[in-house]
Amino acid sequence: MYESAEEELQEFLQARGIAANRHDIEAYNEQTVLATADTRIWSAEGNASFTVDGKRYSMQPGDVLELPSGAECVITTGLSNFAWYQSAS
Repeated sequence: MYESAEEELQEFLQARGIAANRHDIEAYNEQTVLATADTRIWSAEGNASFTVDGKRYSMQPGDVLELPSGAECVITTGLSNFAWYQSAS
């Protein structure tokens, strides 16, 4: 049976007691996220680039990005929608 990367991530987070909220953004869009506390971004579906303090990171399912409190992150999608989970670090 095939299990999606998002289902695997949900199981991973649940098994470790990590409370995370799901977010998504459609293809060919941009969204800004402000970390109000130390934050982890868990990539679940699709691909996106994250720009933090002028540095660009490519995110794919299974990748994790840590943002310090106060960091502003710009998420840019390309050909596909992108879904991620956000939790406190």
